Amino acid sequence: MSADLHIDHSTFGQLSDLADCLVIELSDNLIGFCELQSEQNKPLYIVHYPIDHLINQTHSEHLMNAIRHFQFSKKKYQHVYVNYFDPQFTLCPGTFYKPENSRSILEFNAGTVADKLVLTDDVNTDIKLIYAIDETLKSTLDQLYPQHQLKHTLTLLSRLMLQAEELTKEDILLVIHENHIEIVVKQDHKLMLANQFSIKTQEDVLYYVLFILEQYQFNPLTVNITVAGNLDSTSGLISSLKKYIKNIRLAIGHKNINWSAVNGSPQHFNYTLINRLFCE
Repeated sequence: MSADLHIDHSTFGQLSDLADCLVIELSDNLIGFCELQSEQNKPLYIVHYPIDHLINQTHSEHLMNAIRHFQFSKKKYQHVYVNYFDPQFTLCPGTFYKPENSRSILEFNAGTVADKLVLTDDVNTDIKLIYAIDETLKSTLDQLYPQHQLKHTLTLLSRLMLQAEELTKEDILLVIHENHIEIVVKQDHKLMLANQFSIKTQEDVLYYVLFILEQYQFNPLTVNITVAGNLDSTSGLISSLKKYIKNIRLAIGHKNINWSAVNGSPQHFNYTLINRLFCE
């Protein structure tokens, strides 16, 4: 029988006048925020704003409502980082990349992007990630926070996978959301895959993970997989993964993060929100 995923959107910490940094994470059904004290790498407040639908309001309107609701609009931040997820993206080797061809490369791999803006992130010196973003949403971000730094969430996960000490020995990084998962695969310290898959149940997650093990010829007894996402460590999904794969670990945040203000927050929760500081 299929089992649905339970994603925990608990709030941690509290609003603080000490916050000088704001991280915003945008996806189709959720907006996440994390206030930080950047010099101490200290998360102070983590909160989510669910989006039920975009019929009556645009993504931009939801974002502005959320910022007003949580009183972020009353503050001035020295740094604003935006993590953005959109399913229209593609990886491109740096040697083949030309800025004037980014739209055609993206549309060849991800379908037409209509009137969306096309942006490019550097994953590393060898790989670019090209993605689309709604023009009105980008304009709203520019107006609200003119100096914001925007990156696709798969860029962030790929950078962490390649650079973070905590992921040095890992082969796969799996991040679980309510309706999609993100998977990053590396072999011999090289990025092999950064992709997302739509899901509805935990069986969908298991299917994609086992499929990737087969595609990349990983041994379930020796492969190392780190799991991030707002799900309980005793969840049915984690138990199911452990039945098939020996080395399943929950993600650990960067060693320099000061967790004292968000005591009780599991380190595998809100992974890209909290670790964004280490992806620049």
